[in-house]
Amino acid sequence: MSKYSDQFKLTAVHAYLEGGEGFRKVAQRLAVDFSLLRRWVSSFQKHGQFSLR
Repeated sequence: MSKYSDQFKLTAVHAYLEGGEGFRKVAQRLAVDFSLLRRWVSSFQKHGQFSLR
């Protein structure tokens, strides 16, 4: 089981894509590692929301 829910990952990705802030700021606000957020965003952009499962 994943530490973060699919919904949380999707929310985090949208917060980055729509917020105009950098990875580090968004990650810090959501209390996740910025490299993890970057991976989620990359996966989302390449394969869509189902890649976050």
